[in-house]
Amino acid sequence: MVGPKPSAPALRWDGEVPHHVGFDDGYTASGDGLAESRHVFLDGNQLADRLGDAQRFCIGELGLGTGLNLAATWQLWARQAPAGAVLNYISCEQAPLRPADMLRALRRWPELADQASEIAFACENLAPGFNLRVLAGGQLRLLILVGDAAEQLQRLEARVDAWFLDGFSPARNPQMWSPDICTQLHRLSAPQATLATFTAAGWVRRNLAAAGFDMRKAPGHGRKRDMSLGQLHQAAADCSQLPRWARHTPAPDGPIHIVGGGISGASTAAALARLGRRVTLWDDGGAAPSRLPALLVRPWPDRPGHPLAAFYASAFGCAAHTLHEAPGWLPHGVALLSPKPALDDELSSANELRQLCGVEVGSDGTWIPGAGCLQPAAWIDALLDHPNITRKLARWAPHTSDETTILATGAAGAATEHPDNPLAGLQASVTRGQMSRVEPTAEFAPVSSLSGVGLCVRTPDGVWLGSSFVHEPIDTEPRASEAPAYLDKWQAQLPSLPDTLSEHRAALRVAGRGRMPYVGPLRGDGPIWTNWGHGSRGATAACLAAEHLAAAINGHPLPLPCDQILNLHPQRGQQD
Repeated sequence: MVGPKPSAPALRWDGEVPHHVGFDDGYTASGDGLAESRHVFLDGNQLADRLGDAQRFCIGELGLGTGLNLAATWQLWARQAPAGAVLNYISCEQAPLRPADMLRALRRWPELADQASEIAFACENLAPGFNLRVLAGGQLRLLILVGDAAEQLQRLEARVDAWFLDGFSPARNPQMWSPDICTQLHRLSAPQATLATFTAAGWVRRNLAAAGFDMRKAPGHGRKRDMSLGQLHQAAADCSQLPRWARHTPAPDGPIHIVGGGISGASTAAALARLGRRVTLWDDGGAAPSRLPALLVRPWPDRPGHPLAAFYASAFGCAAHTLHEAPGWLPHGVALLSPKPALDDELSSANELRQLCGVEVGSDGTWIPGAGCLQPAAWIDALLDHPNITRKLARWAPHTSDETTILATGAAGAATEHPDNPLAGLQASVTRGQMSRVEPTAEFAPVSSLSGVGLCVRTPDGVWLGSSFVHEPIDTEPRASEAPAYLDKWQAQLPSLPDTLSEHRAALRVAGRGRMPYVGPLRGDGPIWTNWGHGSRGATAACLAAEHLAAAINGHPLPLPCDQILNLHPQRGQQD
């Protein structure tokens, strides 16, 4: 992916056991690492008994490593958990292994082959910070926190039932066992939370005891005589790092109404349905970008260090994982044409891009593998094909004032002059966007999509160019007169681009304050939420935004860090 990447650790291999060169320590036991994982972490936290009747459970881990603990836990969860139960698994890892190295390390246990392949695939496109991956049809919500553990835990909103403390040896990696981290473990622990770790180092137990855990020694595994177990002494009275105005109060059980049938609304409906909620989606066939033939899904690294870049890096990884093999998803890569890409080491020459795109380009740029274009109509139909979702092709009318409602209305919600509009007061801009179809020729037949001066998307039924940003008039009437503005820009970049356009389509986009969408509750503890204002980037952000709303509404760990929650919160402008 584009943008800052987590650095993979230097490894040396002892057979199939990887060792971290910097810490001079192995990722798993040289003997039967799976047996040790089960003894220390699964048995140490009594998971076989606790998972059997848990409709939801949250595990926190320090040290994702090869993914062995996750694979073993997933296998046990699949056997023990009741139908419809949800497991949240939160794992901190400063330097994630390459997916290929994870697979190599887990090959020792063929019984975990299915879990291993899914875990390795989930670790593609990891970005610094929070990375959500939804697995097992929604039953497993994996949140990988990439970076310094103390920093990442401080940004987390969760209640953890069991901790796996599996960092490298305290003698080699003392920072992972520091008082600061132990304090965060206490803050994030649910009542009656437990912890287990392979180490019996006295100073580690003392740090955990000082943080609020009752600690004891227990028999270790194999040649390790002792390990350590703990249980929370008293839960933190206030575990949230968010200011009170930005906190998310879970919605009560009951049906949920979603207003808007575009990508945002459909993604939110699907995320809630996977968590067992009954959803009615109201779609009056508006003019959102979801009605266009294709949209780009890619990160936006052009503003490094800006909240936009961090949010969309995480959103892209979530989208690419969620869309895998989905109807309407074409992950053929995207060329970002720009002589000054975000990272100089990602620069590709115009000739290299020509080889990748199948068409001559007029400038250097950045190749984004795994990105692509999404045909929204096909994806939306697939999302809404769920027994918990009822789709009504009609205009929504409020039923009772206390029903949980999510507004994903696109440009229709920007009519802030209407006194009954719940979105009134949110700063937003509405623009018209038009795309035009170009028939491929022998000279012009791109095999991927391009961006940089707009978008050029390759779909099975042709190539679509765009797009315009027009403030007036705000309608969706196709206009041939609007096309030359973006056609000229693309012809300067694509010398073989024909000048004959066969079809035009237009839609309206609404962008939130600071080009960030509004995702969260509209007014404190009220029943109205929103997933709105994505502008031209909704195809990239929709999956992660929807999962954040679903987690907040259902009381699951939030998949966004506190700073991003504040950047997305609908009340952010009122608190500045």
